This record gives sequence, C-alpha cells and structure tokens, in this order.
Amino acid sequence: MLAIYVHMLYYYNMYKILRIVFCVLTVALAAAAIFIFTYLGWLWGALSLLFAFVFGALMVIFKQLQEKQELKKNPPPPEGDFITGKVDDGKE
Repeated sequence: MLAIYVHMLYYYNMYKILRIVFCVLTVALAAAAIFIFTYLGWLWGALSLLFAFVFGALMVIFKQLQEKQELKKNPPPPEGDFITGKVDDGKE
C-alpha cells in the first residue's frame, strides 16, 4: 500500500521534481561554461551553453505544465463580468 502512495505522490509532484532538476542542470552548465570555454575551447563551450539553454527551456515548459495541472485541480473562484459586476452562480 505504501508503494502505491509513493507512486501517486511522485506522479502528483512529477512536474515540480523535473522543474527543479532542470533548473539545477541549467545553473550548473551555465556556471561550468566559463571553465569549459577556457580549457576545452569554443566548440565545447558553445555546446554546453546550448544544453544549458535547452534545459532552461524544459524547466519553463514543466513550470507551465505544473501551473496548468494545479489550475485544473483547484480552479479560481468565478469573477463577475465588467458590466454588472455580479457572479452568475445560478442561485436566484
């Protein structure tokens, strides 16, 4: 039973975990790019910056997917329209 709970917990936090992993990878590659440019040359430095950019893009994609999933689970309260200002909740 605990294995099922751990699996479900991982599934619910999957986007958050992937976002953090790609954030750490992006920062590590961007920081290492200085040393890569210095010791290995332009080609490897440019390749490390390219991978840092790709990991940063994946981080943003997973952040948007996480926000979409959280919004689906917990939708915002209804707002009124700009003319009447009232919320039509069907209780009249």
